Amino acid sequence: MQWRALTPDEISRLPEARLGGALLGMLVAAALICALAVLGAMFDFARLQAIGGRYMAAVAFIAVWSAAFVLMTLVRLPATPTVASAGLLLWLAYRGLVAVTADGGWPLLVDLMGEAVLAAGFCGYMATGRRPNAYYRRRLPTD
Repeated sequence: MQWRALTPDEISRLPEARLGGALLGMLVAAALICALAVLGAMFDFARLQAIGGRYMAAVAFIAVWSAAFVLMTLVRLPATPTVASAGLLLWLAYRGLVAVTADGGWPLLVDLMGEAVLAAGFCGYMATGRRPNAYYRRRLPTD
């Protein structure tokens, strides 16, 4: 896919160059994930411990990933789509390792496959979506 830089007029005029749509929805969801993880750990740490160390690590990782995604989005870092996608894929790889080594068997693998579908959508949108490219990288696809 070929890209072109946005003009200053397009930056001020195009809705895609502003935070909105699915990108805003992802930002809100990430903020909620982070808030729930932090508040849950503060007020009910015993329940977090009860799920075991492997799952505690997964919860901690996605909480940190969520906070990083929110901060990077709010400061509009051009590397956000790449960093966020790589972090999500790393989290999925870890969850896959846990699913394979845990006693949960096939239900955990089904869960992981669902997460993989969602991650593929996230990564694809962040790499090729009009809004993420206009918002973070100030570029649009050439037609």
